[in-house]
Amino acid sequence: MKHFAADLHIHTALSPCAADEMTPGAIVHAARDAGLDMIAICDHNTAGNAEAVQQAARDDLAVIAGIEITTVEEVHVLGLFPDADAAAAAGDAVRQTLPSANGSHKDFGHQWLMDPEGRVLGTEAKMLSVASGFALSDAVRLIRQHGGLAVASHIGRPAFSVLSQLGMLPKNTRFDAIEISATGLRAGRQAEFAALGLPMVTSSDSHFLADVGCRRTMLESLLATFDELSLAFKGVDRRRCCLA
Repeated sequence: MKHFAADLHIHTALSPCAADEMTPGAIVHAARDAGLDMIAICDHNTAGNAEAVQQAARDDLAVIAGIEITTVEEVHVLGLFPDADAAAAAGDAVRQTLPSANGSHKDFGHQWLMDPEGRVLGTEAKMLSVASGFALSDAVRLIRQHGGLAVASHIGRPAFSVLSQLGMLPKNTRFDAIEISATGLRAGRQAEFAALGLPMVTSSDSHFLADVGCRRTMLESLLATFDELSLAFKGVDRRRCCLA
């Protein structure tokens, strides 16, 4: 087995709360400078810039196309997908449930759609900062329908986590992993969350370039790929994820 450093939760400038500096090329450069082997692009309620980051990375960095869905319950859940088409299909379904932005960028921030060179192609017309029309169980089902992995976002946070909103992991919802935030790590809550019986990852949840790679997961696997990450979540043949 080899060891790969992964940051599985990074936002681009498409997320209204992310800095305009979060362009595809800049993210790739920041990830390389941070010594990362794998990243996942998980913008709020959309996968619109994921493929551009993949193209910017070429073969020098593994980039997983993802999405961070805000559910009806205001729970954040990450969807990590085998390819950009699968992420886009899930994102399109989420997009259909969102209201029109109607100039909301003045209050919530721009939503830049970009090409691999960071040129602005346009703005997302739907409001990405609000809850989608998907309940948590339906959001996880949507992720699985498109071949994705469902990760409970920043589970220890006092807002927008499954525990803050619901107080428990619902029995009708099966996650592939849980993400521990930097706050949870600093508070020493690893043992508490390990008791939930799911693989644990930690990520930067970067909205600014300086944060890329500040929290990372070590992937023990043969390759830095989606398929190997999926096997690591299942613990197949000594593959695993470790908190770094």
